[in-house]
Amino acid sequence: MTESGPRLRSGFTTGTCAAAAAGAAAQVLAGSACDAVEVELPDGERVTLAIEWAERVRQGCARAAVVKDAGDDPDVTDGMTVVAEVEVAAAADAVAARPPAVGFVAGPGVGTVTRAGLQVPPGEPAINPVPRRMIAAAVRAVLPDEPVRVTVSIPGGEQVARRTFNERLGVVGGLSVLGTSGRVIPRSEDAWMRSLLPQVDMALADGNDTVYLTPGGFGERAARERFGAAETQIVQCSNFVGDLLDRCVDAGMAQVVLVGHAGKLVKVAAGVWNTHSRVADARLETLAALAAAAGAPPTLVVRILELPTAEAAVDVLADAVLDEVWDDVAERAARRASERAARRAGDGAAPRCDCAVVAYDGAVLGRSTALRTASATVGRAGARTAHATADVREAASPELELTVVGTGPGAAEWLTPAAWRVIRRAEVVAGGRRQLDRFAPPGAEQVAVAADMDAVAAALRAHVGRRVVVLASGDPGFFGIPVALRRLLPNARITTLPGVSSAQLAAARLGRPWHELRFASAHGLE
Repeated sequence: MTESGPRLRSGFTTGTCAAAAAGAAAQVLAGSACDAVEVELPDGERVTLAIEWAERVRQGCARAAVVKDAGDDPDVTDGMTVVAEVEVAAAADAVAARPPAVGFVAGPGVGTVTRAGLQVPPGEPAINPVPRRMIAAAVRAVLPDEPVRVTVSIPGGEQVARRTFNERLGVVGGLSVLGTSGRVIPRSEDAWMRSLLPQVDMALADGNDTVYLTPGGFGERAARERFGAAETQIVQCSNFVGDLLDRCVDAGMAQVVLVGHAGKLVKVAAGVWNTHSRVADARLETLAALAAAAGAPPTLVVRILELPTAEAAVDVLADAVLDEVWDDVAERAARRASERAARRAGDGAAPRCDCAVVAYDGAVLGRSTALRTASATVGRAGARTAHATADVREAASPELELTVVGTGPGAAEWLTPAAWRVIRRAEVVAGGRRQLDRFAPPGAEQVAVAADMDAVAAALRAHVGRRVVVLASGDPGFFGIPVALRRLLPNARITTLPGVSSAQLAAARLGRPWHELRFASAHGLE
């Protein structure tokens, strides 16, 4: 059934169609023709499929065709012709080493497996075990004693296969003959989800113990371009984040990195494991709550709640100097994933879970703690057990990101709310000794700023990927430290938050406007 509407019509899998066609071809070899063939499904039910055509090819060889009817399911193979050719094989034939046996050959439009990890080994036709058993049973019902070779073809299958996951899974040259129940259940999310699971097995078979779980193209591109993921490490999960994560746990993966668009991963941060909008949609509510926790004023919280999309929040949060909200999203999503993985693993080992949130343009908006540290490790393609150390900053990021915060005259009450938010979340704080004593948050690493700015720059360079704050007295734009930092760290991305300068404070305390006062600076003079 649809969620609201009439009952939808079921159909038959490619494997069922191939079994019916093989049965019809076997009947031609036995000397009889038929317009329909009865096939037994794996659950024991017997169904009848119409035969499109059947013919004898030569002595000991016949073929027949069935047009696939997938019912009301939007199956890419619906309406395609499935052809099975049955040929009596010689006793010495490689496919019939132990007669009576049934061997399988991939005809035009049917792929060949090239990588380990699927249900059939490399070099074999991409005909899964259940369809093989169904085909063999249909042939054996007519030819019980003859060793035979069955060639399955799907005209046009090579072109249609380009719209499937086959190439990613290592099936080349055409479609796979699939089916576990023999039926196509219309609009079956379960079938869709199960079609994604083999990606994990393929990654494992290729020697990987780290995978990048991506809901779609934005995450896949970021995993490849920003984090250097190999094709064999990328696992598309669509909306089924929880199910694919469970598969990673069951497969014994050591590390899972969630990489995806903000609109998807903000749901995971809220504990939503199927990210389809009809299941749950707490994107803006979650962002608004995290922004409020980071110090956003009520007016901004209301504005976020009224946004049309999560992507629209990117500029809004940036304008409010609340970009750290995206790190919160990534951290919470990673934590949720770790908790789920631990529950799934039970007494076994659970993978380490990390997360990166990306925008439509591929920019990495937020990263979980492990991905923000320069010493973070992500397993490389083919790596097993021990992780190779790798700088996991995205490839396009600058050498260093830091925020210069003006602390004003030196008292806490003169700090702006934006400055407080940035300082509170800092992992590394640089500044004069008095500034560090007054403003550095507990637990933050401290870098003392002295006269030797070269040494300061070198110390800051060691903290690539971390939230670095440089405290500057007064207003940093007035003969401030950003000038020296830009000279010594030309590749750094530097953000400046202004503070109240001593000149501003003096004018305010004198009760005089700026234009009536004259200022002389002794900055830099002996």
